[in-house]
Amino acid sequence: MKKVLVGFIFFIFYSFSSFADSKHLTWFDGSVQLRKRIDLHNRKLELEFQPGKWQLIRPIALDSLLDERLPPRISSHSFYLGESKWRFVLAGTGIVFDFDEARGLLTKADRTYYAGYNFGASVFLRKNTLYSFGGSGFWNFSKALTFFDEPSKEWENIKAENLGPEAIFNGFHGYASKSDVFYSGGSEYHSFLNKQPTEMDAQLYAFDFKSNRWNVLGTILPELLEFKSREILWSGQYFIQFSGEVIYIIDPLKNKVFKYQSETRTFQPAPLMYVHNGTLYGYWDEEGGKRFSFAIADLLKQSTMIGSFYKAKSYLGYYVVIALILLLFAIGYNQRHKLQRKRNLNLDEQELGLLSALLASPKGLTTIEVNDLLCLSNKNLDNQRKLRLNIISNINHQIYLKYRIENAILRTPSSMDKRQSLYTLKKELVPSLKQDF
Repeated sequence: MKKVLVGFIFFIFYSFSSFADSKHLTWFDGSVQLRKRIDLHNRKLELEFQPGKWQLIRPIALDSLLDERLPPRISSHSFYLGESKWRFVLAGTGIVFDFDEARGLLTKADRTYYAGYNFGASVFLRKNTLYSFGGSGFWNFSKALTFFDEPSKEWENIKAENLGPEAIFNGFHGYASKSDVFYSGGSEYHSFLNKQPTEMDAQLYAFDFKSNRWNVLGTILPELLEFKSREILWSGQYFIQFSGEVIYIIDPLKNKVFKYQSETRTFQPAPLMYVHNGTLYGYWDEEGGKRFSFAIADLLKQSTMIGSFYKAKSYLGYYVVIALILLLFAIGYNQRHKLQRKRNLNLDEQELGLLSALLASPKGLTTIEVNDLLCLSNKNLDNQRKLRLNIISNINHQIYLKYRIENAILRTPSSMDKRQSLYTLKKELVPSLKQDF
């Protein structure tokens, strides 16, 4: 039993020792279409000349690296800067290395002393500047937008003008150099509360570097979000989504989704995948050889378009609501304005009622109709005549003060009954009153 325990401890110790001795910076060199790696422990540059077989290219020198506390596992993003120079960013850290392949010199390019906040971040090169958006770490999801500032050798924050996606992690994320926008959508996130399920942001956003603003493009096609296990890769033009044996090729600029599904040739996502000049290369792992390679354009020819990547957000509902609010405001304003104009005549409700009735009756009102409107029918004839004349006289006076029209209410004998009179408004007053009533 002791021998077994000692053997197990020796095995574990040997495994960790071997692992510690085999830290590599591995990348895909498109110029030779093969992988290269830097063996940090043995200080040498190697080339994978056959699947899983590595040969020495040259020894290398490490500058300011020996005292660096590297994470136990190394995963890096690689960028070719030209003139045999490469830049590496260690995933989940702010650590940046520069490698001069011609000189065989690896140097630390940053002054970063923190790590662990941006695992799974989207790292990309824009106009010769390195950017890192989002990621996860410290039991949280990040929405940080950062860039590597060359003068200070530090990562700096980009302050967006508005809020963007809920998270930038494990979704559709990639920088398109032609349109100079960063796409982000379909991110997974949760609050780390007990029994809190993982949520998904179904919106697709585009970050515009000129305005530093996020724009909501629309809602992502639900079929693309249904798969629990998915691998998404950005080629610089297309998103390649592996979902089981189905591959989706997504063009965010043209807003189209193509579906590849074949019974004769299928592809499963590889642990390590690289894109170079429109060709996707998949590898088993650091030591394992090539698993597959295919030209995205060839796969696209064998695919079927199934719809739009996102459904553009419609603002019609907002416009209708705004239009209704403006309409109600206009009606209210018009009514209040008319009421104000009526009040400017300084007439009581009884007098305003008679004026409105005369305006609505172009042929005029008889004496009996006027008496009924003024509630004078129960009074004797002398009182009726006196009150009626006083009311009409006051209306005429107020109209003159406002419109400068004398004797606005005309009284003429009725052609039907000479004992009755007919009351009408002067024609030149009617347009002004219609505007105010």
